[in-house]
Amino acid sequence: MTDSLLQLAKDSSSEKKHELAEHVTGLLTVRSKDDSSEAITLLNNMLEGVYGSLELEARKKMSERLADVGSTSSKLAEAMANDELPVAQAVLERSKSLSEDALRSIAQKKDQGHLLAMAKRDHISEDVAKLLVKRGSKDVRHALASNLGAEMQMPVFEELVKDMPKQMGERIRHLRKSNEELIEDLFREDGEIASGQKLEKRASKISPKAWLMGIKLGKTTLNKAVYQLAHEHNLLDVAGLLSVFSGLEMKYVHNLMVRFDATGIATVCRASGIGAMEFQAVCKERCKHLKFPESTGSKWLTNYHMLDDNDARRLLALMKMKLGSAETHQAA
Repeated sequence: MTDSLLQLAKDSSSEKKHELAEHVTGLLTVRSKDDSSEAITLLNNMLEGVYGSLELEARKKMSERLADVGSTSSKLAEAMANDELPVAQAVLERSKSLSEDALRSIAQKKDQGHLLAMAKRDHISEDVAKLLVKRGSKDVRHALASNLGAEMQMPVFEELVKDMPKQMGERIRHLRKSNEELIEDLFREDGEIASGQKLEKRASKISPKAWLMGIKLGKTTLNKAVYQLAHEHNLLDVAGLLSVFSGLEMKYVHNLMVRFDATGIATVCRASGIGAMEFQAVCKERCKHLKFPESTGSKWLTNYHMLDDNDARRLLALMKMKLGSAETHQAA
């Protein structure tokens, strides 16, 4: 296959290059989590080589397909991010292959459409956020203020919020404050957090491993697993599955599950695609475990309905990023 692709890459016709780009993009998408093999390097090199010869629609299609592919090279991601807005938008909003240097460069020189796309990223560093505040239009600044994954000093955030409608500003201010407190709690010792007793292992009709296998094979869903386990009073296994699908370590999901509030576990559930009915089942069992009245669970469910998918996903990404940075710092 490699030889045939290389031969196709040498063909000078535009049609063949478009054919190559579409085929290789598909191969790279299939191997989205493989970012170290020689084959991945070859696929990226091929796309980098033909990229400048592709028409706008082909480049746009490539950007949309590779925006969520972690094995995309930083060079290719940067080329797409610096392209015309229809091409750049998906990569600017979602690609994790863009380096911090590339993001800073784009924020310093590109037009408002590019800046607005950047303001919607799951995570925005403080340096990039400063550039977006400095150069961005009102729409860019509002998008940045609304993005819980954007790191910024409180004075900067407050300045952005002042320019927003009062009700919207108050909502965003409340979310950011509660989320910052939640992230701070992740780094505290267990005894410093207001929480209930640790979860205990309980018998279940289907083991967590069996649930996980069924979900991966498409025989069942995470929602069905969570609902059933909650009804079996098995919050520990619920936490285990949420850990797998959220990418957050089990110890943190466990701590969020036994906290006296629901902000953290609601974020993990919403970001993992848990529905309202399933979350209600979790709330009911949490109330029993924490010895809270069922009315508390109803309040948690009401707040869950108001939790935005993007807010939850961005906060979860920020949690994992900060925890990862802290662990790297401790290991150094």
